[in-house]
Amino acid sequence: MSKVIEIKIGSEPRSLVAKAEKAAREKGMEFFGDETSGRFSGHGVDGVYEFRGDVLAITITRKPFVLPWAVIEASVKGFFA
Repeated sequence: MSKVIEIKIGSEPRSLVAKAEKAAREKGMEFFGDETSGRFSGHGVDGVYEFRGDVLAITITRKPFVLPWAVIEASVKGFFA
């Protein structure tokens, strides 16, 4: 089961990607992408992202069964926010 998280962005995609890439690296996760789209994975979570105008759409494609969606969503938003 996948879930889409949409975040209205207020800054340039390039700076958000740089922040997300740094946060992922610090947490031992993989991150590949640019200011249009990309993917990330680690700790049992896989996802993709895409910038659509002033909205960042993040699709979580895999997560550990025991981890609640709310925890995943908060963590992912923290990477890009």
